[in-house]
Amino acid sequence: MQRRWLSLAVVAAVLTACSQPVEGVAVAGVPGLAEQFDPCSIPDDAIAATGLNPETESGWLEGMSVKAWTNCGWEGPAKSSWYRFDVLFSIQFTLDEVRHNTAFRDFKEIRLSSRPAVEYRFEGRPSEESCGTSFDTAEGVAMISVDVLGTAPPQGDPCELVRRHTIELQQYFPPSK
Repeated sequence: MQRRWLSLAVVAAVLTACSQPVEGVAVAGVPGLAEQFDPCSIPDDAIAATGLNPETESGWLEGMSVKAWTNCGWEGPAKSSWYRFDVLFSIQFTLDEVRHNTAFRDFKEIRLSSRPAVEYRFEGRPSEESCGTSFDTAEGVAMISVDVLGTAPPQGDPCELVRRHTIELQQYFPPSK
Protein backbone atom coordinates (compact mmCIF):
# COMPACT_ATOMS: atom_id res chain seq x y z
CA MET A 1 0.00 0.00 0.00
CA GLN A 2 3.01 2.27 0.60
CA ARG A 3 3.68 2.51 -3.15
CA ARG A 4 0.02 3.42 -3.81
CA TRP A 5 0.31 6.49 -1.59
CA LEU A 6 3.47 7.53 -3.42
CA SER A 7 1.73 6.96 -6.74
CA LEU A 8 -1.33 8.99 -5.72
CA ALA A 9 0.89 11.78 -4.38
CA VAL A 10 2.76 11.94 -7.71
CA VAL A 11 -0.49 11.95 -9.72
CA ALA A 12 -2.02 14.62 -7.49
CA ALA A 13 1.07 16.82 -7.83
CA VAL A 14 1.11 16.40 -11.61
CA LEU A 15 -2.56 17.15 -11.99
CA THR A 16 -2.56 20.03 -9.53
CA ALA A 17 0.25 21.64 -11.51
CA CYS A 18 -1.87 21.33 -14.67
CA SER A 19 -5.25 21.97 -13.10
CA GLN A 20 -7.24 25.15 -13.45
CA PRO A 21 -10.90 25.82 -12.68
CA VAL A 22 -13.34 24.84 -15.43
CA GLU A 23 -16.92 25.85 -16.04
CA GLY A 24 -19.74 23.37 -16.47
CA VAL A 25 -22.17 21.01 -14.83
CA ALA A 26 -20.91 19.14 -11.76
CA VAL A 27 -20.02 15.46 -12.15
CA ALA A 28 -20.01 13.01 -9.25
CA GLY A 29 -20.90 15.82 -6.85
CA VAL A 30 -17.72 17.81 -7.44
CA PRO A 31 -18.66 21.47 -8.03
CA GLY A 32 -16.94 23.06 -11.05
CA LEU A 33 -16.06 19.80 -12.78
CA ALA A 34 -17.32 20.02 -16.33
CA GLU A 35 -19.35 17.02 -17.39
CA GLN A 36 -16.96 14.60 -19.04
CA PHE A 37 -16.20 10.93 -19.53
CA ASP A 38 -16.16 9.05 -16.23
CA PRO A 39 -13.78 6.04 -16.31
CA CYS A 40 -15.89 4.39 -13.57
CA SER A 41 -18.64 4.08 -16.20
CA ILE A 42 -16.71 1.24 -17.85
CA PRO A 43 -18.87 -1.85 -17.19
CA ASP A 44 -17.74 -4.32 -14.52
CA ASP A 45 -17.96 -7.22 -16.96
CA ALA A 46 -15.54 -5.44 -19.33
CA ILE A 47 -13.14 -4.81 -16.42
CA ALA A 48 -13.38 -8.47 -15.37
CA ALA A 49 -12.75 -9.64 -18.96
CA THR A 50 -9.34 -7.92 -18.86
CA GLY A 51 -8.35 -9.80 -15.71
CA LEU A 52 -8.68 -6.69 -13.52
CA ASN A 53 -10.76 -7.04 -10.36
CA PRO A 54 -13.97 -4.95 -10.67
CA GLU A 55 -14.58 -5.27 -6.91
CA THR A 56 -11.56 -3.02 -6.26
CA GLU A 57 -12.93 -0.07 -8.26
CA SER A 58 -12.11 3.29 -6.71
CA GLY A 59 -11.71 6.92 -7.72
CA TRP A 60 -10.07 9.74 -5.81
CA LEU A 61 -9.33 9.05 -2.17
CA GLU A 62 -11.92 10.41 0.24
CA GLY A 63 -11.46 14.14 0.65
CA MET A 64 -9.27 14.43 -2.45
CA SER A 65 -10.56 16.34 -5.48
CA VAL A 66 -8.84 17.39 -8.68
CA LYS A 67 -11.53 19.41 -10.40
CA ALA A 68 -10.27 19.14 -13.98
CA TRP A 69 -9.99 15.33 -13.91
CA THR A 70 -12.18 12.28 -13.44
CA ASN A 71 -10.44 9.18 -12.10
CA CYS A 72 -11.09 5.48 -11.66
CA GLY A 73 -8.87 2.48 -11.07
CA TRP A 74 -8.84 -1.23 -10.41
CA GLU A 75 -6.36 -3.68 -8.95
CA GLY A 76 -5.00 -6.61 -10.92
CA PRO A 77 -6.32 -10.16 -10.64
CA ALA A 78 -7.66 -11.09 -7.20
CA LYS A 79 -5.30 -14.06 -6.80
CA SER A 80 -2.19 -12.01 -7.50
CA SER A 81 -3.04 -8.34 -7.16
CA TRP A 82 0.43 -6.84 -7.47
CA TYR A 83 -0.54 -3.78 -9.54
CA ARG A 84 -3.18 -1.09 -10.01
CA PHE A 85 -4.58 0.17 -13.34
CA ASP A 86 -5.77 3.80 -13.21
CA VAL A 87 -7.59 5.93 -15.79
CA LEU A 88 -7.71 9.72 -15.56
CA PHE A 89 -9.66 11.85 -18.03
CA SER A 90 -9.91 15.59 -18.67
CA ILE A 91 -11.68 17.75 -21.22
CA GLN A 92 -9.36 20.60 -20.32
CA PHE A 93 -5.96 19.21 -21.32
CA THR A 94 -4.30 17.76 -24.43
CA LEU A 95 -1.74 15.15 -25.33
CA ASP A 96 0.76 17.93 -26.11
CA GLU A 97 0.47 19.13 -22.51
CA VAL A 98 1.22 15.60 -21.30
CA ARG A 99 4.29 15.49 -23.56
CA HIS A 100 5.59 18.75 -22.04
CA ASN A 101 4.91 17.84 -18.40
CA THR A 102 8.19 17.58 -16.46
CA ALA A 103 6.67 14.96 -14.11
CA PHE A 104 7.07 12.43 -16.94
CA ARG A 105 10.19 11.12 -18.70
CA ASP A 106 11.34 8.63 -21.34
CA PHE A 107 8.56 9.45 -23.82
CA LYS A 108 7.89 7.02 -26.63
CA GLU A 109 5.35 7.42 -29.45
CA ILE A 110 3.21 4.27 -29.72
CA ARG A 111 -0.10 3.07 -31.19
CA LEU A 112 -2.83 1.47 -29.13
CA SER A 113 -4.65 -0.35 -31.93
CA SER A 114 -5.69 2.59 -34.13
CA ARG A 115 -5.01 5.34 -31.56
CA PRO A 116 -1.76 7.32 -31.61
CA ALA A 117 -0.49 7.59 -28.04
CA VAL A 118 2.53 8.47 -25.98
CA GLU A 119 4.05 6.14 -23.40
CA TYR A 120 6.15 7.46 -20.53
CA ARG A 121 7.64 6.81 -17.13
CA PHE A 122 7.06 8.85 -13.99
CA GLU A 123 9.85 11.09 -12.75
CA GLY A 124 11.13 9.85 -9.40
CA ARG A 125 9.70 6.33 -9.82
CA PRO A 126 11.73 3.26 -10.82
CA SER A 127 10.92 2.17 -14.38
CA GLU A 128 10.00 -1.35 -13.30
CA GLU A 129 7.31 -0.04 -10.89
CA SER A 130 5.14 2.17 -13.10
CA CYS A 131 4.28 3.17 -16.63
CA GLY A 132 1.82 5.57 -18.21
CA THR A 133 0.24 6.12 -21.58
CA SER A 134 -1.93 8.96 -22.84
CA PHE A 135 -3.98 9.69 -25.93
CA ASP A 136 -6.28 12.41 -27.21
CA THR A 137 -9.95 11.73 -27.81
CA ALA A 138 -12.67 13.82 -29.43
CA GLU A 139 -13.66 14.85 -25.89
CA GLY A 140 -10.33 15.30 -24.09
CA VAL A 141 -7.21 13.48 -22.98
CA ALA A 142 -6.93 10.08 -21.28
CA MET A 143 -4.01 9.36 -18.95
CA ILE A 144 -3.67 5.71 -18.04
CA SER A 145 -1.15 4.13 -15.70
CA VAL A 146 -0.09 0.88 -14.11
CA ASP A 147 1.62 1.08 -10.72
CA VAL A 148 3.05 -1.70 -8.56
CA LEU A 149 1.24 -2.18 -5.22
CA GLY A 150 2.86 -3.06 -1.92
CA THR A 151 6.49 -3.91 -1.40
CA ALA A 152 6.78 -7.14 -3.41
CA PRO A 153 8.77 -6.94 -6.64
CA PRO A 154 6.84 -6.46 -9.91
CA GLN A 155 5.66 -9.67 -11.56
CA GLY A 156 5.60 -8.23 -15.09
CA ASP A 157 6.25 -5.19 -17.24
CA PRO A 158 3.98 -2.27 -16.26
CA CYS A 159 4.16 -0.83 -19.80
CA GLU A 160 3.00 -4.10 -21.35
CA LEU A 161 0.10 -4.22 -18.88
CA VAL A 162 -0.99 -0.61 -19.47
CA ARG A 163 -0.92 -1.18 -23.26
CA ARG A 164 -2.81 -4.49 -23.04
CA HIS A 165 -5.56 -3.28 -20.70
CA THR A 166 -5.99 0.00 -22.61
CA ILE A 167 -6.45 -1.87 -25.90
CA GLU A 168 -8.89 -4.30 -24.24
CA LEU A 169 -10.98 -1.38 -22.95
CA GLN A 170 -10.59 1.01 -25.90
CA GLN A 171 -14.23 0.71 -27.03
CA TYR A 172 -15.35 2.34 -23.75
CA PHE A 173 -13.28 5.50 -24.21
CA PRO A 174 -14.54 8.48 -26.18
CA PRO A 175 -13.68 8.17 -29.91
CA SER A 176 -10.42 9.44 -31.35
CA LYS A 177 -10.22 12.95 -32.73
